[in-house]
Amino acid sequence: MTTVSGTTHRPRSAWQLDGGRSRVPSRIRVLVADHDPVWRRLLHDVLTGNSQLDVVAGVDSHRPLADWPLHRVDVAVLGASHGELMTGAVRQLTARRIRVVLLCLDWSRRSLDAAMAAGAAGCLVKEPDLSGVAGSVQAVAGSNRVLSTALLNFYVNPAAVDRRTQDAVRRLTTREREVLRLLGEGRTTAEAAELCGVSSATVKSHVSHALAKLDARNRLEAVLMVRDVLGSPAAAYGVPDAAAS
Repeated sequence: MTTVSGTTHRPRSAWQLDGGRSRVPSRIRVLVADHDPVWRRLLHDVLTGNSQLDVVAGVDSHRPLADWPLHRVDVAVLGASHGELMTGAVRQLTARRIRVVLLCLDWSRRSLDAAMAAGAAGCLVKEPDLSGVAGSVQAVAGSNRVLSTALLNFYVNPAAVDRRTQDAVRRLTTREREVLRLLGEGRTTAEAAELCGVSSATVKSHVSHALAKLDARNRLEAVLMVRDVLGSPAAAYGVPDAAAS
């Protein structure tokens, strides 16, 4: 796992969108809801393997929400089936001050926008490797939002790209953009360092300089700013420098 901001960690396959400041409970009470009993069991098993999580119930997501045992639940993990988004359930749970992590099989830009507008704190790709779900639950319990790396290209940065942002992005060095590209692909700091042929400390220094130039709060915000100004990470990597790396 890699530190994104503060003391919150993320799995390699997910990005934290913003830094939360709420105090995380010592034991996070989690409810799992999925119509498929196999997925429900898989989610239950991977979450119970984390000592900070207490899975209080597993329910069929097609049951009426009124039947879900929601008393003192901190985070609800919802697994959606093909063609299902569960935005109604997300809205109702959010209204009860329950944080929601939503796992879907077939995301699109429209469905991601709808899920986040409904109040989903975490949007993850529903895939056999569920190792990152527990970390995402911990992150959203701390009032962060989490997004699977695979969904980055669907995410629309709420902040408009103004001239000042464009100028800041174009001042990044080639190496700073390369590091952001690798991190945007889900690489850890150590992996980015190995691929760049530098030390982890040097990678952290590049990130620090990039965040300062962009006035970005965290790594994901920096990655998205580069993407929004220059296009895809690959295109961003190939743009000439404003300064030597």
